[in-house]
Amino acid sequence: MDARTLEEKLDDMRRRKTARTREIREAFDSGRVDLVRTMVQLTDLADGFLVECTALAKAELRPSYGIPEYKDSGGQFRPSEIALIGMGKLGGRELHFGSDLDLLFVFSRHGHTTGGKTITNQEYFAKLAQRVIGYMGLYTRYGYLYKVDTELRPSGNAGTLVTDLHSWTAYYHELAALWERQALLKARVVFASGDFSRDFKGLFRRLIFLKPFPENMAAEIHRLRMRMEKELAKESARRWNYKKGYGGVVDIEFAVQYLQLKLGKIFEQLLSPNTLEALHAIGRREILKALEVEAMEKAYLFYRRLEIILEIRFNLKDGYLDLDFERMDEVASALGFSGADDLIEALGAHREKVRRIYLRVLQLEG
Repeated sequence: MDARTLEEKLDDMRRRKTARTREIREAFDSGRVDLVRTMVQLTDLADGFLVECTALAKAELRPSYGIPEYKDSGGQFRPSEIALIGMGKLGGRELHFGSDLDLLFVFSRHGHTTGGKTITNQEYFAKLAQRVIGYMGLYTRYGYLYKVDTELRPSGNAGTLVTDLHSWTAYYHELAALWERQALLKARVVFASGDFSRDFKGLFRRLIFLKPFPENMAAEIHRLRMRMEKELAKESARRWNYKKGYGGVVDIEFAVQYLQLKLGKIFEQLLSPNTLEALHAIGRREILKALEVEAMEKAYLFYRRLEIILEIRFNLKDGYLDLDFERMDEVASALGFSGADDLIEALGAHREKVRRIYLRVLQLEG
């Protein structure tokens, strides 16, 4: 029997994360493992700790509350289950070394728990989700695992932390905005207890395409993109945001996602939550020209590599590259350039190519 305290279990997870992250980083730095595989390995690591923390939370709740149950149509009591749905980079298996985790919690059915303290399943799974988030983000002497962000749940921070499957799907039928259906393109079931995973087979696709998109879909997506660029990127002439700024990562993601929304109902193979996999599928269908696919892929890998280098070697995590950064030559060297000027030229070229392709894909004027 495991007699370790909760603190000891959390410390053990943090030690293991530190050790495994170091291994992944050393393999990446040495060139033994490429960037794409590195992101997958980092995502697998996060997935594993989410599963561990969920099991730990259930074990902590069981003595007081038992298990959550519901009564089926035949009058039999069955366990209600939980699903953890990864969104964003977690959903796309694109995590880097300092990524937060975008996460949704969905449970199967309403009912009550079986323990000495009887509460509703909604209350039980809220407690479970709070524990998972707390275990992941709690600082101990060995640091913390991950920060968890749940803002992509229905109604955002104003909504409930956990949602039953029926209410969750009803929200997309009745209330979800275009951007919320777009966000589902990155959804992936990280973990589902019991047989609950079967309920999600094909579900994300059905929710995305359950009703027609607005005729001005391209304009709506571009409006959101420009709002992000203005309000979040906040670039200047000498301070570029390679993620949310002009011609950055989000341009690539939104161009790919627009094509997924436009054509994914016909060509289901386009609907990978992973940006590069979706881009490659778009290329195989010749929806984009080969040179455009190549330019977008090169830019995406360039931006992600820049992101990791700035984070792990220079502790710069805000998505900006200050062109007057005093250590710019070191950044350039880490990325294989002979000097800062060459790096800035390459970054500028990627930005221009990506924005040009993005505008063409959405059939917009520059």
